[in-house]
Amino acid sequence: MDVDFLPSCFGDPALQLATTLVVNNHLAVDAGCLGFADAETQAAVSDVVLTHAHMDHVATLPFYAVNRLQDGLGPARIHAPADVLEMVREGLFNDRLWPDLERLSTPEEPLIEFHELPIDAAVGIGGIELVAVPLTHVIPTFGYLLLEPGCSVVVATDTRDTDLIWERAAARDDLAGVFVEASFPESLAELADASGHLTPAGLARQLDKINRPVRAIAVHLKPSYREEILAEIAALGRETVEVGLPGTTYTF
Repeated sequence: MDVDFLPSCFGDPALQLATTLVVNNHLAVDAGCLGFADAETQAAVSDVVLTHAHMDHVATLPFYAVNRLQDGLGPARIHAPADVLEMVREGLFNDRLWPDLERLSTPEEPLIEFHELPIDAAVGIGGIELVAVPLTHVIPTFGYLLLEPGCSVVVATDTRDTDLIWERAAARDDLAGVFVEASFPESLAELADASGHLTPAGLARQLDKINRPVRAIAVHLKPSYREEILAEIAALGRETVEVGLPGTTYTF
């Protein structure tokens, strides 16, 4: 399984301002920066699954949707559990922030498609199977188990301390890696918890719930605190933990 960590900053490429992971070229997890990716990358993405509706995860979804239409590629197919779709419909595609492409669609010419995902059940999308698992954030938010024969990968961004997704991860004999957030340094642990995020120590606690070493990619580092977070991740002394670098393809 290949997972492309798309860059989201036009300055320092190491900084992460928004989130999109592209799985095997065809499935995007979130669209924080997808709509600003090169045309070839966007054209290859047939489906988008959303973790939640915060702007750093959906900001360029409207651009991606329109880019597909303008390039004659058909409507964007957006997948998420019901609570997330409701927020995207009401808060983004609402004729205020962006045209309501669903309202403007016709049976003959759909402009966008919204598909509700079941929770904690496997569904085939974009050439792989995935499972949406609730996380613990400040709005309805989901992590994903990404499944291929003999390989599973977890995406768990935007969460404070949580359990279910790590239970599901621990049960996978073929678990090859996890993308897990580390948004704030330890000096801001109270803010991290109040805003539904993790520090490096919190990241380590989540990984301990898997009960065995597994490759972990730390993502969602707040740019203002990046150097402090990097030092704290290094201080964990965990060889299996690495810091995600935007623009990198991770192969599992």
